[in-house]
Amino acid sequence: MKILVHICCAPDAVYFLKRLREDYSEAQIVGFFYDPNIHPYEEYKLRLVETQRACAELGVELHEGEYDMESWLEQVRGYEEEPERGKRCALCFDHRLLRSVQFAKEVGATHLTTTLLMSPKKEFLMLKESGHKVCQGSGVEFLPLDYRKGGGTQEMFRLSREMELYHQDYCGCIYGLFKQKKGEVQWDLVSFGRRPGSKEEILFIKELRLFAQRELFLPCKEWEFGFINWKLLSGKIEVGGQTLPSLVKPYSSSIRGVLKADPVERVGDIIYYSKGGLKVVLVEDLREDPPETFEGLCDPTFLVPRSFEDLLLKSRAVATLQTEITPDKSSLLLIGSIEAREILYLPADTSQDGRGLDLPWVQEVLSEERKAIVSEERAYLVVGAYTLGKAGLRYFQERTGRRAKPLLGSQSS
Repeated sequence: MKILVHICCAPDAVYFLKRLREDYSEAQIVGFFYDPNIHPYEEYKLRLVETQRACAELGVELHEGEYDMESWLEQVRGYEEEPERGKRCALCFDHRLLRSVQFAKEVGATHLTTTLLMSPKKEFLMLKESGHKVCQGSGVEFLPLDYRKGGGTQEMFRLSREMELYHQDYCGCIYGLFKQKKGEVQWDLVSFGRRPGSKEEILFIKELRLFAQRELFLPCKEWEFGFINWKLLSGKIEVGGQTLPSLVKPYSSSIRGVLKADPVERVGDIIYYSKGGLKVVLVEDLREDPPETFEGLCDPTFLVPRSFEDLLLKSRAVATLQTEITPDKSSLLLIGSIEAREILYLPADTSQDGRGLDLPWVQEVLSEERKAIVSEERAYLVVGAYTLGKAGLRYFQERTGRRAKPLLGSQSS
């Protein structure tokens, strides 16, 4: 007996796969991640990476299907406004399970089931009907397993927490994103790089964890922490009709409309302007240096190369700036033992000017350092939200009583 399990995400999979192995101990179990409904792609990658990690820990072979989102959109065309558990969901189940039946036949599976059956947000009878329908005449039998009963849902959540899995806050598709998620959703859809609290930052951390555990067999531990996030929406400073190259000081407040102001005073490297609290800091190199701490909201402040000093001091500035400041969450990942003699840290996020660490470079460092990590000579701490006040480092020290030192060269990579 060979069972193909369509897998939608890691949290739904951990208990479902555990029970499946217990109930069908003689069967060969194969996983199939086919979820072209998930949007955006960063969310898809996050769920895939965590599914890969869960399957690796459970010893389940996993295959990834195609990310053919266009075919899924065509499948549900005309049902975009349907509520959760409505007709759009039924069409979505048909689409994903039909492809799963095809793959089951490709790998010689005799039975098919899906971890969607585990999700409290999904209609069990709808899934059962879809599974039987797509399997009809295929030679593959559908298994409508109800593992939610008898405390299964609670056990699923417990195992997810224990494994420190990423837990999504909406079902997955773009229509569910707008209907189910509370608050603004633009940050799910628009990327400004691997910024603090972003999906890209979480994905970087999760990919490193998967690599460290699956490829290097190293212990890992994650912590989630809160911080005050600052996001730059848009901004520029013009002088004499010329837009100057610039960066914005983190935690700068927004400018209402368009601000026109004259330089009134220079103190050291700072030029003060006549209105709106506008300031310009003259810098040799246009790069962002992370603030040491969060000191609260500051006046609109631009960093501008010193080569524009004369122009700035002689002319009126025209500035626009839109920012957002909100409570947010980020993560820390410790690779190795908390008892290691030395803990070195590196940032997970990228700076406003685009600087940050490449995943392959960090993987190479960890590979070269594997012996030192195993012997507890060193451990590595991957720090989220580093560029906004280094809140993660303070949380790590508070939580563990340990201090971490910067990995040489990591801040300029």
